[in-house]
Amino acid sequence: MTQTAVQRILQTSRHAIHLTEGLQEPQKPLHPYLLRRTYKRHCERMRRFIRETNATRQRIEVIVEALRQLMAVDMFRAVLKAEGLVNMPAELAERISGGQGFSAEKKPDQTVMPGETLVAGICPDAVELLEDFGVHPKIFGLLKKGTPSRQVEAAKLMVALDRVTFISARVIIALTPQSKLADPSIPRKQFFGIDADTFEGMEIEFAALSREFLDANECLGIWSLELVAARGYIHRLMDNLKVVRYLAGNHPSQFETFHRLWSPDFEGPAGV
Repeated sequence: MTQTAVQRILQTSRHAIHLTEGLQEPQKPLHPYLLRRTYKRHCERMRRFIRETNATRQRIEVIVEALRQLMAVDMFRAVLKAEGLVNMPAELAERISGGQGFSAEKKPDQTVMPGETLVAGICPDAVELLEDFGVHPKIFGLLKKGTPSRQVEAAKLMVALDRVTFISARVIIALTPQSKLADPSIPRKQFFGIDADTFEGMEIEFAALSREFLDANECLGIWSLELVAARGYIHRLMDNLKVVRYLAGNHPSQFETFHRLWSPDFEGPAGV
């Protein structure tokens, strides 16, 4: 981020007044009970979201695999052509041909470059991510303990979890790997009742879940749109009497799959 962009942040951000003051981390230590409770809640929330996202992806894959098998059959393609059903959503056609649909589109590089200008120790990209939220000033005091890339990651986590709170920031920073701290030479704080091995396990699990969760958060919207488009095409096929008769008589497995996908109460791939 350029110096001009940094100045724009200071001039327009609702958090500018906090950034121009001395940012201090909280003096009262984080209670081990709050650490454990928030850690467990965040982990479960991330696991649940990841499961939901994977279920959406699996539903798309069920449709794609069934159609891929059928599109290799000349007679099926002939039926589609005769009924004017050859054209399908572009992203679905791309997946059937071996592509990755919308998810293959290149996402903008959001890597924080080394030496990027900070505002009172805070990465401006993290400030922008939090711009629409009422952020407690002490959150910035916590964020500055992490490297710029960790600050951005922490901000993304809080936003994606819908937990832009002081306690969430404390737990995320507490579970930040030593290598991602602004000053990795500072000894880690000890928490009563949590031994070193247990804490290391929490840190490793939280880091792995965070990466998977943020990836899932980027993909869910795209995959949901693809699923809506794919199911819309299946509905067109199942509304056509000749297609239904052909599938029922020649491809009962795919017919059953499409019938379940066509059903309004279809919720996932488990029974497909």
